[in-house]
Amino acid sequence: RHKISIYFILTLSLAVTQNVSLVGILTSVRRELSLRSILLLKSGAESNTCWQRNELDLSFAYLSFNGNQSIYLKDSVNTELLALVCLDSEGKDIMKALCENLMDMRGTHILFMVSLKTNISALFQECRSSQMLNVLALSGQNKEFIYSYRAFPHFKVVRRQTNQVRRFFEPQVENLQGYPITTIPYNLLPRSVIYRDKEGRRQMTGYLTHFYRNFANSLNATLLVRWDLVPEDGTPNHNVILKLITDGLVDFPMVLTTLPPEPFYPSHVVEISSWFLMLPFEPYMPPSSLYFNLKGWQYFLGLMIVLALLLVNAYRLESGQGYFTLRCGDIFGDQVLRAFLGQSFVMPSSLSHCRVQLYSLLMMAGLIVSTFYSVNLATLLVHPPAAYRILSYEDLRRTHGKILITQQELPTLNESIGWEVLEKYLDTFEVIPSLVEFLEKRNELNTSYGYPVTNTLWPLLELKQIKMPRPVFRKSKEISFLEFMLLTLPMARNSVYRDAFNRYLSHTQEGGLYDLWFRRSYHELIAIGMLNYSGTDVAEPPYHDLNWEDLLYVWIAYMAGTAISLFTLQL
Repeated sequence: RHKISIYFILTLSLAVTQNVSLVGILTSVRRELSLRSILLLKSGAESNTCWQRNELDLSFAYLSFNGNQSIYLKDSVNTELLALVCLDSEGKDIMKALCENLMDMRGTHILFMVSLKTNISALFQECRSSQMLNVLALSGQNKEFIYSYRAFPHFKVVRRQTNQVRRFFEPQVENLQGYPITTIPYNLLPRSVIYRDKEGRRQMTGYLTHFYRNFANSLNATLLVRWDLVPEDGTPNHNVILKLITDGLVDFPMVLTTLPPEPFYPSHVVEISSWFLMLPFEPYMPPSSLYFNLKGWQYFLGLMIVLALLLVNAYRLESGQGYFTLRCGDIFGDQVLRAFLGQSFVMPSSLSHCRVQLYSLLMMAGLIVSTFYSVNLATLLVHPPAAYRILSYEDLRRTHGKILITQQELPTLNESIGWEVLEKYLDTFEVIPSLVEFLEKRNELNTSYGYPVTNTLWPLLELKQIKMPRPVFRKSKEISFLEFMLLTLPMARNSVYRDAFNRYLSHTQEGGLYDLWFRRSYHELIAIGMLNYSGTDVAEPPYHDLNWEDLLYVWIAYMAGTAISLFTLQL
């Protein structure tokens, strides 16, 4: 009986020893994470006190580095990667190499092989400050316990018995238990708008506000707005935001950007937009000049000459005076011109069948011409055309127009249209250093300038003008800066929220929530008084009763014709 008990204890001990061996742990982790490759990181090329070669599963693909080697591995290795790190007395060099190798890959799962002298708490604190959450620590001399840590809501080291672990790497960012996610709003319509409530406290709205609030709720976190970092004008300085994100004081700025990764790391694409110019509507053509804008007179003049020639030659043919002549001045001025002007004229009493048909055609043509021009003129008087059209930078220069742009947008403008074009037409741009003043002029529809605008804001500015008799701004189809622009949401490089944030972004876009928040933003901005309809006093009326000045050229033509007639009669 004692022999059986001893044999059972020995068998159980052997099973436990096999279960807590490095091979057994790697096998369990492989099943848990579907691993395909392992990154081996040790202090020197030869020195290795953490594992033996026979303890490694040869079915993995291995990458072996020492503390002096650092390579940017992202996009060069698969994501099913485990970093196996031998941490001995030269821990600082190893941690530096680990951070550099896992740049933009801090979500990689890491297993530290440590000695008994290693301060586990200090090691995990350094991992937390380096944005590495998926971390385990195992002692090479005693594999009975395995260590991990919880980052949220407070830092806590966790020790578990290795043979009782069901899941080695527990998710850290699924439930933050009220941990604050810090953000800072930009006062950019309609994405995030800062206003004051009835009690004078600063509040914010906009579709990015709803987006980030819902993101915090999905992680059971608290969205903390750093109002102490927001200036009174509501628009943070770009360089200040970069510093805050780099120092870890802000997790997400409420802004869309096309910035390169450093120091930001962009999310998945949020919006596909374009960047174009919105121009003030060109002034109306004055009513006195509308008579010169009537079309088709050259065709009707040709028809008048043909009808006059036919009538004269038909008369000569019937009277036996010849077959053809080009002299048609009398009938052209007396009958044909009167008919086309819609006036009465004396028709001969005795007409042949041929001449009756010609006069019928003449009367029909007169009816068509008079009706055509009266309708055309009435249309032009009610809906006058533009006096000129701005279709290029040259037209903008010729009409002394200006494009207002901020100092921050100049690099993007330079990249989009090129330095040669920008230098050639630099006089058509006016650079303003204050972003707040620029946004104020654009949102108030100040017609002194044209403004760069994206597809996100333009629909709201169109609706803002919907109650005007005539819109004051139009979208320029000819002057475009970026026809295809990918917008992302910036975050800190190596942010611990990156993977969870990209998953959340994909879900909100697939479910239609992002579009819903965008459509609601217009009504929310109207409700808080940030986007009121523009009044009717900013646009000139499109129609008014005719006055003496509108008939200026008619009076000039009448007086000139009368003077010529009197001079002809005297001769």
